[in-house]
Amino acid sequence: MFDLIIERLPELQKLESTVSDLGRKHGEASARVQGLALRTGQAREHDLNAEAVALNSGRRPPKSTEPALREQSEGAARDLEVLARRLALAQGDRGRYLSENHATILSLLGEAHAEEGQRVAAAASEALEALLAYHRAEDAARDLQRRHPAPQEENRGGPQSVSVVWGGLTTQNLTGRPARGTLEGTLRQLISLGEATVVEAGAEDDDEGGEDAA
Repeated sequence: MFDLIIERLPELQKLESTVSDLGRKHGEASARVQGLALRTGQAREHDLNAEAVALNSGRRPPKSTEPALREQSEGAARDLEVLARRLALAQGDRGRYLSENHATILSLLGEAHAEEGQRVAAAASEALEALLAYHRAEDAARDLQRRHPAPQEENRGGPQSVSVVWGGLTTQNLTGRPARGTLEGTLRQLISLGEATVVEAGAEDDDEGGEDAA
C-alpha cells in the first residue's frame, strides 16, 4: 500500500514486514492444522478397521496411530491461535503508527504522487514527439500522393466488391485504430500530470460535508 514511500519510513517498514511475516506464518500454520486434522481422521478410521479385523481373527489389536497425530493436531491448533493473536497485535501496532503519523505519511504520499506524475509526463512527452513525427511523415506522404499521384494503369478488370460503412467516416471505424486527435489529446493529458498537484487532507470529508449541506 505504501510501496512508494516505505523506504522513507523505517519504523513503518519494520511494522509492515512484521505483519507480512506473521501473515505468511499464519497461512502456513492454518494449512498444517487442516492437513493434520485430515490425517487424524484418516488414522482413526484405519485404527478402528484394523482393531475390528484383529479381534475377529483372534489376534491382539495393533497399536493405534491416531493418538500421536491427534496430539500433533492439538499442538498445531494452539500454535495457530497464538499466531492469530500475534498477527492481530502487530496489525494494531501498525494501525496506531498510521494514525499517529497521518500528516507525515500524507505529505510523503503527496510528494510521491508529484514525482510519479513527472515521470509519466516525461514518458508521455517523448511519446507525443514520436507520434507527431509519425504524423508529419504520414502527412507528407499523403500530400505527395495528392500533389504528385503515381501513374495509374488502365483498369480493364471486372467490377470490384464495395464495402459500405454506416455512419460517419472516422479513422477508428475505417482502420480500427484510435483517431489521431484522441491519441494526441490523451498524451497531452498525461503530460499535464507533471504539473504541480496537491493532495489535501480531509478532501473527502469536505466533499461529504458539501453534500450534506446541499
